[in-house]
Amino acid sequence: MRRFAYRFLAASSAACLALAAGAATRPHYGGTLRVEIQAKPSTLDAADSTDVAEAEAVLKLRELIYDRLVRLDPQGRPEPAIALTWEHDEQAVKWRFKLRPGVKWQDGAPLTPEEVATALKGLGAGASVRVSGEGLEVNAGGPSPGLLTTLATDARLTIRRSAVGAPPLQGGSPVALPIGTGPFRLTSWEPGRRAVLQANEDYWDGRPYVDTIEILMGHASRDEVLDLELGKADVVELDPVEARRAQQESKKVWTSAPVELLCLRFGPNRPAVQERRVRVALADSIDRVAIQKVLLQNYGDVAGSIFPQWLSGYTFLFPTAMNLDHARQLRGEIGVAPALKVGYDPSDTLARQTAERVAVNARDAGIALQVVPLPEGWTGMPDLGADLVIQRARIDGPTLGEAALEAAASLSFPVNGEPGQPEQTYAAERQFVETMAVVPIIHIPELLGISPRLMDWSATPWGAWHLERVSLEGEKP
Repeated sequence: MRRFAYRFLAASSAACLALAAGAATRPHYGGTLRVEIQAKPSTLDAADSTDVAEAEAVLKLRELIYDRLVRLDPQGRPEPAIALTWEHDEQAVKWRFKLRPGVKWQDGAPLTPEEVATALKGLGAGASVRVSGEGLEVNAGGPSPGLLTTLATDARLTIRRSAVGAPPLQGGSPVALPIGTGPFRLTSWEPGRRAVLQANEDYWDGRPYVDTIEILMGHASRDEVLDLELGKADVVELDPVEARRAQQESKKVWTSAPVELLCLRFGPNRPAVQERRVRVALADSIDRVAIQKVLLQNYGDVAGSIFPQWLSGYTFLFPTAMNLDHARQLRGEIGVAPALKVGYDPSDTLARQTAERVAVNARDAGIALQVVPLPEGWTGMPDLGADLVIQRARIDGPTLGEAALEAAASLSFPVNGEPGQPEQTYAAERQFVETMAVVPIIHIPELLGISPRLMDWSATPWGAWHLERVSLEGEKP
């Protein structure tokens, strides 16, 4: 089976080209870039985040502050960052990295090879890292042809340390703000509300064009659109309805490749849905096309698979069509159908709307579903009080192997051996989908509204922003 790990949506490429075409003048230095997001992250550790949107917001914030040993170009290929060059033995077990000279922490202190080695301690069981002259020697503990991608994507492997004597939170006790070697330094952090970052004057890859980035959190999509129209924001996250309206009004809208899976997940300990015929009947009753066209305004793709087409290349092999006749047949075989509850995250409008639409579809098949909001902090609870939930999972790779690891973390997808081999991953995915523990519904892209004054918008198809490369039209140093 052929691998399509770096095939991205033509629409995404066209959107990027259209935005780039608008930057016909020379970039300007200076000004404040204002970003509004819907999530309200309360921590700078993505592992502590309670939902998908919050975790993704944290990762984007961290990418502004921290560097990695290597990074990925827009095609998903490893390129130099803190490491200038690398080489490995025939089995890709032993690696040697030459470090970039002259890199500084954001407080002006020089970055040392020992500090880089310390940052890589989370590389994995059996791995070891040691300083060798001005470089590093890494023993991966086994054949690791995908090590560069891991170094470029694993959040645990960012090069970071804490600051000393950081300013206090507003109204709170003193805290240490993080220090990295990245393009921006975090200077103000109000959890769930606001973050301010200043350009790193000594950044090894060149000083960013904007002086300051201000990120405002917890804004509704409608409010963000209004702020964009009034010139109060430069980059805003959009819901599908707002994005479609903005496009119809000829506003700049950027669309990523589909990077999230919206799915239905059955409770593993709920007796009412242990009967397989109940699960299959519910899955067959879902009208994915209507959800994609109406709720997502034709953005994204209907999904029968865990991994999107641009990552796997084989999603078309999974059925997605509604089969209401089969759902009704199974409903008739069940006899007395149990009363079921479908839960949703109350902070997620799309999840609520999807739960309501799934309930309508289930009713057409003769199954009663009650739509209920999940309690706060539901992701860590053993019993949610619902038989099935509408869940989001971030699956953005950018390689099939990394996507498999993401699905394992969020959906308990089985990963055996070296993840990312298309044939093996396809077989594991088909077996996993057939268990009916998770029913894929839609693969969703990231949607952003872009201010007319923003020049040279830069982002990867899988949703990594490069705010260090943008500038503001007419701003002066």
